[in-house]
Amino acid sequence: MPLVTRNAANAVTGLRIALTPVFLWCVLRAAHGGTGWPAAVVFAVVALSDFVDGRIARRLGAASPSGRVLDHAADLTFILAALGVYVGLAMVPWWVPASIAASFAVYVLDSMRRSGARPALIGSRLGHLGGVCNYALVGVLVGNDTVGLAWLPAWLMHSLFMLVPVYSAASILTRVAPRPLSEQRHASG
Repeated sequence: MPLVTRNAANAVTGLRIALTPVFLWCVLRAAHGGTGWPAAVVFAVVALSDFVDGRIARRLGAASPSGRVLDHAADLTFILAALGVYVGLAMVPWWVPASIAASFAVYVLDSMRRSGARPALIGSRLGHLGGVCNYALVGVLVGNDTVGLAWLPAWLMHSLFMLVPVYSAASILTRVAPRPLSEQRHASG
């Protein structure tokens, strides 16, 4: 497989990493009187890159454990950096990104524990759903606050923030709760 084909998905993931500081700059610029639309455009490209990079890797037969790690690192970097900026702007409570970071840490530790000699990230449907919700929350913040569309009132935004530790804790609990014996046998055999 040609090097370009093999690394196409990683290049898309790399774009997400490269656009993270651009997004942060656009949000800060909008918070200081600039237009928020550039942040919305960059967010759309970042979200699209997250949607397509895995599909590209699978379609080209180039999916790999290192690509999965890069993808998750790009997601975590973008989400925590974006929410961190919104915390700094007093638009998001600190415990929102802290909940996400805790959930991700447990995900990594549990994956390492379960994968044994060949460490690999072991996903879950609930974790995937949480990741989608994290991106959706940043998108809502971009539209509601950075662009200034004011779709949602403060009480509803607070309700969305309250959901983050709930789904993060649920994801953590699925990782730390004892697994059924049949699943334990399957994992070891």
